[in-house]
Parts: sequence; structure tokens; C-alpha cells
Amino acid sequence: MDNSPARPRVRNRRGKPIGTGREEDREKRENGAADREAPAEGTESAPGYGNVIPFPGVAEAEEQATEDAGEEESRPVSRRRWRIAVIFLIVIALVGNSLAFLPAIYNFDAIRFLRKSAELSQLELIREAKRAVVIVRSDDGKGTGFNIAPDGLIVTNHHVVEGSLRIVVDFGSYGTFAARVEASDPGVDIAFLRLVGVNEELPVLELAEENRWTPGQPFYVIGNPLFFSRIANEGTVLGAVPVAGRASPVLALQAPIYKGNSGSPVFGEDGKVFAVVYATTKLNRDGRDINVGLAIPVEAWHEFLSYYSLIPRR
Repeated sequence: MDNSPARPRVRNRRGKPIGTGREEDREKRENGAADREAPAEGTESAPGYGNVIPFPGVAEAEEQATEDAGEEESRPVSRRRWRIAVIFLIVIALVGNSLAFLPAIYNFDAIRFLRKSAELSQLELIREAKRAVVIVRSDDGKGTGFNIAPDGLIVTNHHVVEGSLRIVVDFGSYGTFAARVEASDPGVDIAFLRLVGVNEELPVLELAEENRWTPGQPFYVIGNPLFFSRIANEGTVLGAVPVAGRASPVLALQAPIYKGNSGSPVFGEDGKVFAVVYATTKLNRDGRDINVGLAIPVEAWHEFLSYYSLIPRR
């Protein structure tokens, strides 16, 4: 039995024993340390951070982030493939549109007359005649013409230059000239253009005398059909045919005549022009329709030459 005197319990001014609180605090601190040393079941401990309680959904978020990263890596590849596909379709469309024009430019007939032009261009007569054939450009497009005077007087069709405010004549190696209408007749569909600024003598084509043609007569024609220029071809005269609205007959030509040939000179072996191409039509021959060219004979427009004193008749 301990007979030592009891330690007096000191109380503070509120009557609470002094020292009791310290012991309780110490016990609490010890109990708390024990709790920290023994992690609760189902928790993990990270070094230096005590107990770490997993946040709900963290694992799922990490998995989703991994999946998203995979998707981000695949997106650039998908976009590149999509761009390539779009570019491929655009190229196909452009090529298709370009090919759509080829039949009009390089159809079988066009290829044939290009070959024929190359063959005829070996002749001295054709090479000389080409020098006097020009391209007539107006507000509505282009046509053909040919020069009949050294100072530049071009014969073409009225409809080639009708209503045009600006006319330009391409004379090949001799240059390009502005031109004005010197005389024109819409009824005959003939026009004469005077070149502006000519400083040298230009090559000419000689005109034939009146009625210098016969049915079945071979001829040459040079013009600017379709998208080509100064194309030579050949054919035969079928004869004179009446056309509604015209005062005199015109010549029907069996030859490849196309848009752009308007104003083309028609000449024989002597190199003299006896007609000017102005249109095409269908003509029934031996029970079938054939495409033919129509040309205005020289005798239908020679009056203009003398009336306007444009060029002396030979």
C-alpha cells in the first residue's frame, strides 16, 4: 500500500483540473499516430503523403484518357485520307470536264482534216495562199478572211463583224492590225475591212473572173475552223443552189466546212479565188442528206469592188 501523500489536483480558475487536458491530448496524439501507421482497409499509402484515398472514377478517367489519346493519334491519319479522297474526286471531275470538249475539238473528222491540211501544206500553191489568209476577231468571236490588196483590204462575211465595235485582224507573221469596215452588205453577207497602220506590202490572193467554176470542179479552201487556224482542205463544187432570202444562187461545196470557216477563200489550181464560204447546210443527194458548205461566188459581190473603188478588177 502506497502511503505517499496524494498529489494535489490543481484546478484552473474555471475549476477544471490542470494537467488532465495535457494527458488527454497526448493520448489523442498517440492514438492518431497509431491510426496513421495502420492504413485503413481498402486504402493505399504513398511515400511521404500518408494515406491516399482513391478518388471515385479515377481509374475510369485514366482509361478514357488513354482511349482519347489513341483517337487523337488516329484523327490526323483519317483527315489525311479524307483530304486525299476529296482531291482525287476534284481531279477526276476536272479531267472529265476536259475530256468532254475533246470530241468537239478532236473528233474523227477533225483529225482527218488536220492530216489532210498537213499533206496539202507541202504544196507551194497552198503555202503561198496561206500567207494571205487572216484571222478576223470581233466582239462575238472569230472568223476567216483573206487579203486582196497590198495595203490591206480584207474580204470576209458580214455576219463575222456585224455590230462589232472592235475588229482585230491577225495577219500571222506580218502582225496584228486594227480594222474598220470599209463596205458591207448583209443581204449578200459580204464585208470589206481596211487595215489600219500597214507599213509594208502584204501578200494577196487574186480574184477570179466571173463564172470561173463548173460542177465537179476541184478546189482548195483555207480557214480557221473550230479551235484551229489556217487549215487547208480540198473538195469539189456540187453546183449552184437557190437559198431562201437571197437574190442569187450560191455554190454548194462538198468539203469539210466547220464553224470558223466563214470568210474562207475558195480557189482553184490557178490560185484565184472564185467564192467565199459563208455557211453550211444539209443537201439531199442521191436519196441521202449530206453536209455541204455554202459559198458566195465572186460575181455576187464584184459590184462592191467597182462601186466603192476598193480594188481594180483584173
